[in-house]
Amino acid sequence: MRRTCVLLALLVCLSGCAAVETGTGNGTGAEASPAPASAEPADAVYFRITQEEASEMMARDDGHIILDVRRQDEYDEGHIPGAVCLPNEEIGTDPPASLPDKDRTILVYCRSGRRSKEAAQKLADMGYTAVYEFGGIIDWTGEIEIPRDPSPNGQDASLSFESFDGGGPEFEVTVDDPGVVSCGRSVSYAREDHDELTGAGFTVTFTFTGLKPGRTKLTVRARSPVADNFDAVYEAYVDEGLNVRIVQLEIMDLMEYGPQAEEKAFFSIDANGYKFYAEPAGNSSAEALKEMLGQGPVVLEMTDYGNFEKVGELPWELPSNDEDITTQAGDVILYKGNRLVVYYAANSWEFTRLGKIWGVSGEELLEAFGRGDVTVTLGLEYIQVPDRLTHEGTGG
Repeated sequence: MRRTCVLLALLVCLSGCAAVETGTGNGTGAEASPAPASAEPADAVYFRITQEEASEMMARDDGHIILDVRRQDEYDEGHIPGAVCLPNEEIGTDPPASLPDKDRTILVYCRSGRRSKEAAQKLADMGYTAVYEFGGIIDWTGEIEIPRDPSPNGQDASLSFESFDGGGPEFEVTVDDPGVVSCGRSVSYAREDHDELTGAGFTVTFTFTGLKPGRTKLTVRARSPVADNFDAVYEAYVDEGLNVRIVQLEIMDLMEYGPQAEEKAFFSIDANGYKFYAEPAGNSSAEALKEMLGQGPVVLEMTDYGNFEKVGELPWELPSNDEDITTQAGDVILYKGNRLVVYYAANSWEFTRLGKIWGVSGEELLEAFGRGDVTVTLGLEYIQVPDRLTHEGTGG
């Protein structure tokens, strides 16, 4: 079986809201920051706050620590000013040497909000009393510190792609708001004697220069008669210093986009800035869902169940085609005729299969949907893919 669509992305985290107050000493002569009004205790041991509240807490002179729990290479690409890097993977069960004071206020963030929640929980389990988690840097609207390149073009950002003569991918970039960034293109061959070669390889580089502070979406389209094809979507952020930072949102792998391609219907699932495509199953349940979604997308409120699935109630009753199924990550299931379930781990039961998100891991789904409730938009989209790439195993 070969996958039809893979979407990788960047993630928008969830923040809770409940009134909580703290006031423990931080051991430095200053008091720990009181919890913001909307701080929500996670398992009663750490607090989830909004990014606006985190920004307010950062403005206080209280000895707080801003903790970036992404990898070092991610941190080096851009981070909140004053943040220290302590990767989530390096936080175990022993208090980190870089965090000796368990009563000091610690503001924790990552890329999308998944790792920051894990890190905050681990710190709380070790006895840290003032841990505040505020999601991911992809949603941060405040200042971002980007290491400066000493060259005149240090504020620019670039994207590079590989191709080759004689049928290699041709790349096209669309900038949604050309007033935010400009785009330049350059080509460099791997060998000086490329004119004498067949299928010489080369690199296409797009360089983005900041024109004014703001953000805009970038779409890179790759098309080839013989190579893989994809659409890659990015977000470009330009700060007050006209420094450009680019974050990848998703890649849709269209595989061999050739003359035999045809449009096929896929269920689209939008959650927290991620977008997934599920290939419909070959049964009357999936056909009925396609018919209903053909009238327009619907918004579902989905809840977590058992740490292996998200469940949301559909506005209609669909026909059932139950069978014994052991689910895998990416399975989209109908339960009791009117509940849509997206699985990111295994579960065995009698279900009706609605579709399959191919090529996605349980961890990627969990990062997209989060560990709590989530609002999801379910729709129907037509994507041009070769007929031979339709998967086996999605039938009813």
